Amino acid sequence: MAKTIKIFLVDGEPNGLKTVELSNWVGQAIVIPRNKLKDTKQRPDCNKPAVYFLIGKEDEEALLSTAYIGEAENLWNRLITHDSSKDFWFTAIAFVSKDNNLTKAHVKYLESRCIEIATLVKRFNLENGAKSVLPSLSEADIAEMEEFLSNLKLLLTAVGYPILQEITSKEQPNSSDPLFTCGGKMALASGRMTNEGFVVYKDSTATTQFSSAVAERNSKNIEKLILNGYLEKKDSDLYIFTKDYVFNSPSAASDIILGNSTSGWKKWKTKNGKTLEEIYKK
Repeated sequence: MAKTIKIFLVDGEPNGLKTVELSNWVGQAIVIPRNKLKDTKQRPDCNKPAVYFLIGKEDEEALLSTAYIGEAENLWNRLITHDSSKDFWFTAIAFVSKDNNLTKAHVKYLESRCIEIATLVKRFNLENGAKSVLPSLSEADIAEMEEFLSNLKLLLTAVGYPILQEITSKEQPNSSDPLFTCGGKMALASGRMTNEGFVVYKDSTATTQFSSAVAERNSKNIEKLILNGYLEKKDSDLYIFTKDYVFNSPSAASDIILGNSTSGWKKWKTKNGKTLEEIYKK
C-alpha cells in the first residue's frame, strides 16, 4: 500500500532542519544538521523521549558512513552532550511520538532493536560499544514498538540513510530485478540492480590483473575494498568478495571484476544470456 511522506523544511533549506512524517502514523522524524543544533533548544519535539541516529564519517578513506544509535528521555539534552563528546557526526536523525506516548522503556527498546538490525545488515560502521539490552515490555507494547520500528526504518531510508535496510539478497526471487553474472580472466561474479545501485554478492571473484586504462583507479578501489573488509586475496589470480557490496554503477562493478574499462550494461548477463541493457533499457 502506498504511503504519503510529508517533509517540512523548518528553515526553508533543503539540507537544513526538517521534520518528516508518514501518513496515519503517530511518529515523527526530525533531521538536525549539527550546525543547526542550537536552533532546536526551544522546540517541543526536540525535548521529548527519542531514539536517534548520529551520522558522519570517522575516516575519509572509509567506504561506509559511521553511525551511532542512542536513546534519550530528553533529545536536546543528549545531543548537546554528544556535541561535546563525539567528533565524527554531522547530522542527527531522531524519532519521537507526536502524541507523547513514547516512554523511557519504549525508546530503550527501539534503541536495542535498531542496534541489533544495524549490526546484522552492516550498512554503516557502528560507533556503539556493548550490545543494548532489551527492556521488559508488555506484549501489547512490544507489538506497538515493532510497528513504530517498521515505519522508522522506512523513513530513515527515505531521507537517505539506509542504516536498517537490508541489501536485496542473492537468493531472493525477483522477476523485475533478476540475477546477473559477469565473468572473464578466471573471475566470476554475481550481482543485481537495486534501488541503491548495483550489488555484487559475497563469494564473487575479481581478477588481480588490470589493464593500463584502469590500473590506477582499480588499485585505489581494491585497496579501499580490502581495507574495509569487503575483499581479500584468494590467490595470485583472484580476489574474492567476503560480503555484499553496492557499487554506484554496473560498469564500476564490471571494471573491478574484469580488470578492464568496460560497459557493465553489456557485460552483466542473466542465465538466459540477456544483458543488463536489454533488461532495463530496451
